[in-house]
Amino acid sequence: MLQPQRIELPSYLNTPARRPDGEPLLPEERTAAMRKMKDFEMLTFACRRASKLREEGRAHFSLGVLRDNLGQYRKAIDAYTQFLRVCKECNDSQGGALGYHCIGVDYQLLGSGAHKGEAATEGENANQSPAPRSPALASLGPPPTPVTIRPDLLRKAIYYHNRHRENSDSIGKFVAHLNMGLAYANLGEREASTVNHQYALRYALQLHSLEGQSLAIGSLSFSAGIYDSDPEKMKVLVERYVDLCGTLKQTKNQAAALKKLGILASQQGQSEQSIDYFTQAIEAARAEGDHEAEKDCSVRLGIAAGQAKMADHLSSILQKSMLGVDG
Repeated sequence: MLQPQRIELPSYLNTPARRPDGEPLLPEERTAAMRKMKDFEMLTFACRRASKLREEGRAHFSLGVLRDNLGQYRKAIDAYTQFLRVCKECNDSQGGALGYHCIGVDYQLLGSGAHKGEAATEGENANQSPAPRSPALASLGPPPTPVTIRPDLLRKAIYYHNRHRENSDSIGKFVAHLNMGLAYANLGEREASTVNHQYALRYALQLHSLEGQSLAIGSLSFSAGIYDSDPEKMKVLVERYVDLCGTLKQTKNQAAALKKLGILASQQGQSEQSIDYFTQAIEAARAEGDHEAEKDCSVRLGIAAGQAKMADHLSSILQKSMLGVDG
């Protein structure tokens, strides 16, 4: 949900199919991708010599997609930079916007630490083994994957997303603002993140896109923003997101949203309401087959139920003590 969004090209352009970022290729798929990259590399030189600029540009773009599929984001940036050069030579502003977009997303993936890649191997602790965990912590399951934020790369991502925005139609502007909002959230700049997500929502509403509204409101609800300190506004946002997830049959995202509503209710001391939300979240996670989410919400449900019983117990003690005073 909080991954940078990619613009998909129509199939008639005959570019390689893009895999979701971070999804590993099977060994035979990796071999096929390597073979295709060699073909496209030869094609770029041949097209350059024959002054077939548009064909050269398509080959560079295809190389970028294949590099992305392999998780080689830095090399993909090189390919997209060449694609952008060709677009400028052809005065192709639409292609140029696509080039800015692709470069921005790859810098964002490298900078946010969302995926293992070239950025993940950098830094003085890259080759060090993690410290052993205590038996108590080990019993809670595997530790969360450490995330290394690279502000310099995220700033580059924002620059390219902004160039994409400047050269795009409403759909492109929606995607650019959404991605900038996520990048600013990774940088901890809550106000800039919220403003960009609000712009994304505005464009989604103009486009009458429920999917776009779901992405924008989901980003407002789950990424770092100014609504984190306003539980009432946050609740309204998440409730709207739950409705959109239901309409769009996004059960997995719905489970996460219901869980967040349960947490918000628990933080405000609304134990009964939090129990209801966690119960719904468990049902949604179970329908999706997400055992980890189901387990997590079950634990939270147990805590909420315990808090409710404790509140009732304390209330009973208080009432008895008051009766004793009156007597």
